[in-house]
Amino acid sequence: MKRRLLLFMLLFAPAVQAQEPPPARVVTALVEERELSPAARMVGLLGFWRVSEVAGEVEGLIVTHNFDTGTMLKKGEVLAELDTELLRKDIEAVNSQIAEAGAEVEKLALEVSRLAPLKRAQAASRSAYDEAFYSHKALVKRRDTLERQRERLQLLLKKSRVRAPFDGIVLEKKKELGDWLGRGEPLARLGAVDAVQVVVPVSESLLPFQHAGHEFDLFVPALGRSLKGRLRGVEPFAEVRSKSVYLKIGLPYEAGMIENLSVEVEVPTADPRRLRLIPRGALLQSPGADMVYTVAEGKAVPLPVHIVARTGEFIAVDDAGVSAGMAVVVDGNDRLRPGQAVQVIDQ
Repeated sequence: MKRRLLLFMLLFAPAVQAQEPPPARVVTALVEERELSPAARMVGLLGFWRVSEVAGEVEGLIVTHNFDTGTMLKKGEVLAELDTELLRKDIEAVNSQIAEAGAEVEKLALEVSRLAPLKRAQAASRSAYDEAFYSHKALVKRRDTLERQRERLQLLLKKSRVRAPFDGIVLEKKKELGDWLGRGEPLARLGAVDAVQVVVPVSESLLPFQHAGHEFDLFVPALGRSLKGRLRGVEPFAEVRSKSVYLKIGLPYEAGMIENLSVEVEVPTADPRRLRLIPRGALLQSPGADMVYTVAEGKAVPLPVHIVARTGEFIAVDDAGVSAGMAVVVDGNDRLRPGQAVQVIDQ
């Protein structure tokens, strides 16, 4: 019985064999080298360097209102229209006066033409001719004055539509439908979409490393967007206590940009030097340490790195142990352990 039980166990018990896990499949990329300025990440605020308080040139009651905060407007687009009923009545009245004056001018012109030969033949008095001549001349002047008055009224009619002075976004609405808009009174605050900038405070000690036209790497957390910007200049004052100055960095407008959004800016902190560039995908971060994995003899080897700048899809490091042409793991690195066997499936 015991022999039969032993035979059964030998035949049907599963064979357990210790096996090593298969190599981890990873993708690598090569480290590059480039001349680059070390940089520090600083936070600035988004804004517009050209802002207009769009005001009315004439006064009146707002009867059409075509905007709200955040509305995008094209140059010449109508923000609001004012009531023009009385103005149109004035134009009608002036048109009637012009027509009346025109008829009188024609009548007196005929009278002058009739009296001229009679005066030469001494069949009409000089005083009668002079009265007709100067009356005609005065009416011509009056007609011209009325026409200029009509032009002014038509100009006021045109200006009863308040238009955007440039392509922009409404930052603040100051009047609503049914409000009275006074002459020169602001209707809205408009920021030009071709005049977007980030203002970032930096220590005055960093000014020597900021050069006109320098291209900055920017990141807008609220939009999840990485962008490029160029230095427009520096505000012409420094904070007395903090000794901070303000860099003005221009950038293109993108949908969703609003005033005072936070923008992360990579600000140069030293002169350019040769740095190694590692793809961002290779970076593994933990509290107090940044590292990447490289591959040596088919094994994963962790390598601490010191980040001195960020540019586009790369981080820049100055570690002596990182060299151009070195392969670093950019995909599959989050599952690796030091010394683990790896299989490079793409580079």
